[in-house]
Amino acid sequence: MAFDVTLERRIRELCAQAIAARHTDEFQPILAELREALRTHTEQLKSMVEEYPFLTVNVDKIVPLTDSARTQRRNRDKKKAI
Repeated sequence: MAFDVTLERRIRELCAQAIAARHTDEFQPILAELREALRTHTEQLKSMVEEYPFLTVNVDKIVPLTDSARTQRRNRDKKKAI
C-alpha cells in the first residue's frame, strides 16, 4: 500500500486551520474532520506495517559483540539477577 501524500497534506491543512480558528463553532468541525483524517492515516499505517518484512533473526548472531560490550552485557545481567 502506498503512502497517501494528499491525506498527509490535508492533515497539515486541517492542523493549520485548527490553530487559526478563533471560536469554538469554527474549531469543532475542523477538529472532527482532522480526527477522521488521522483515523484514516492510522489505518493506512497499520496496513503498511502488517506488510513490512520484519527481521526474524537474532542480530547478535549477525553482528558479534565486542569484548567490552560482552562484558557490559554480563555485568548488566548480573545486576538484574541480584
